[in-house]
Amino acid sequence: MTDTKYQIDLLSALNEKLTANQRVFDMIARNSGNLYMYFDYRDGKDIKLFGPWDEFTGSKLENRPFDGSYMKGMIFDEDWIKFRDTFLNMQDRKEKKATAEIRTTYKKNWFRCDGTVTYDDKGRPVEKLLTFCDITRLKAQHEELMYLAYYDSLTGIFNRNHFVSQLRNMCEEADKQKTTVELLFIDIDDFKKINDSLGLLLGDELVQSFAARLSEHIADNVIIGRFGSDVFSVAIFDPMGNRSARGFYEAVCEDLKKPFLLTNKKEVSFTISAGVASYPEAGRTAFELVKNAEIVLFKAKDKGKDTIQYFELDMVDSFIRSVSTEQRLKEAIENEDFELYFQPQFSIKDNRLRGAEALIRWINENGEVAMYPTDFINIAEKNGAIIAIGNWVIKEAMRIVSEWVDTYDFPFVLSINISAIQLTKENFVDTLRHALNLYGVRAECIELELTESIFLEDRDMAVKKINMLRKLGFRVSLDDFGTGFSSLSYLKDLPIDTLKIDKSFIDTAIKDKATNIITESVVDMVNKLGLETIAEGVEDKNQYDFLKKIHCDIVQGFLMGKPMSRADFEKLFIGQLT
Repeated sequence: MTDTKYQIDLLSALNEKLTANQRVFDMIARNSGNLYMYFDYRDGKDIKLFGPWDEFTGSKLENRPFDGSYMKGMIFDEDWIKFRDTFLNMQDRKEKKATAEIRTTYKKNWFRCDGTVTYDDKGRPVEKLLTFCDITRLKAQHEELMYLAYYDSLTGIFNRNHFVSQLRNMCEEADKQKTTVELLFIDIDDFKKINDSLGLLLGDELVQSFAARLSEHIADNVIIGRFGSDVFSVAIFDPMGNRSARGFYEAVCEDLKKPFLLTNKKEVSFTISAGVASYPEAGRTAFELVKNAEIVLFKAKDKGKDTIQYFELDMVDSFIRSVSTEQRLKEAIENEDFELYFQPQFSIKDNRLRGAEALIRWINENGEVAMYPTDFINIAEKNGAIIAIGNWVIKEAMRIVSEWVDTYDFPFVLSINISAIQLTKENFVDTLRHALNLYGVRAECIELELTESIFLEDRDMAVKKINMLRKLGFRVSLDDFGTGFSSLSYLKDLPIDTLKIDKSFIDTAIKDKATNIITESVVDMVNKLGLETIAEGVEDKNQYDFLKKIHCDIVQGFLMGKPMSRADFEKLFIGQLT
């Protein structure tokens, strides 16, 4: 009896110990966040479960004999087959380890399942442990990273890297099939102004909407991507007919006739510019093709926007020269490798020197003219360097005028060219005021030459700035009249002192009767408005006599003197003094 009681107590103690161990294992498993399924083949085929299985399945599971349908209801059907084939018969295949990813029907979570089997010396299975690790968050992060690796986060179309990868595949396939690939780069015209007026959020919405419209034109063997804030790319394999760069561009332009309606109920319309490069003509690699398509797009923008431009070989050479000039220009600004030249202006009534127009020259290390403004000013305006150059011209011009006034005490007007970009800067008026005070120059000695394009961008802003400058005493001249969108009707509303008639009028005024009449009418009307007239580009006596006859006030051109150095110009007006 005593032995029986002892055995009962011993079994009870062992059972309590096993139960305690079970609780410990279960606590460890639950706190690890993993699930464990333990098979003990020495005990038959019973399984034991550890961990928060109720969170996995949505219901309480008990340890019980295992059968083939045990996990079936917990796992998606397509994943159940993978789970069954991978893990349930591992021991029959003598496998020691296996792994797979599965999805559960409850909460639709992702789990990574790792299986391990141990065998005895005779190769018989002893134990099997299946570990289930919740990888739902990792899976989502991985999918997000994979998405970002291939797609643009704002628009959902291919990003730059994936587009180039797909383009490379297209080019390789084109070689095999002896065909071509057209690469079309599309840019929204004046997007910066649109974006500034809308704000960043609505600007992004506009880009998304435009990308969606582009996507509507995708066909077989056509891919699209986003390369920059408002730059999109389209690659077309084996182009023909409407499924070509030209066809795609025209279809999009037709679509853009319908404005975009944004969430603020505002309608926005815009035009696009496009550049086209074809493989293999414009490049033997995807990267070369992309580079040349971008160059062609820049060329299209230079031509006035709202157009499509095709690759030409000399475009690359021109672009390389432009990049080289841009780099050299940066160094020239840092070193102030510039000099002012002066082209004289004479009163047509008495042939007296009225003043001069200050013209910048880029000087090399030998003191010679390395480049004329026509070769670098456009580049400076595009990359913003025109601000630094313009500020240098303002200070240098006022420094020289100050020295002339102190030395010669000669009534003088020096004209300085001002770009539209300079005028739009908030501190432009302060820059001029500071230069006046720095060199002690009277503002009446300085005439600011503006082109009429300034008034086309933001007329109210331009007029406000000019009125501020005139209050300081500056003279203001409207330059190149007749070359752009000139309108005689708005002259009366512009706060200017002088009108400069462009050389193109002067060149043909003698030979062409219509130009002759127009020029005379302009001069007469401007004089009646109380403005001064300057004719630029006067090169022969016949032109001079004609201008004198129609009562033009001031003449400027090679007939009176080419742009000259400071030393040569000083000789000229010293002669006027004597």
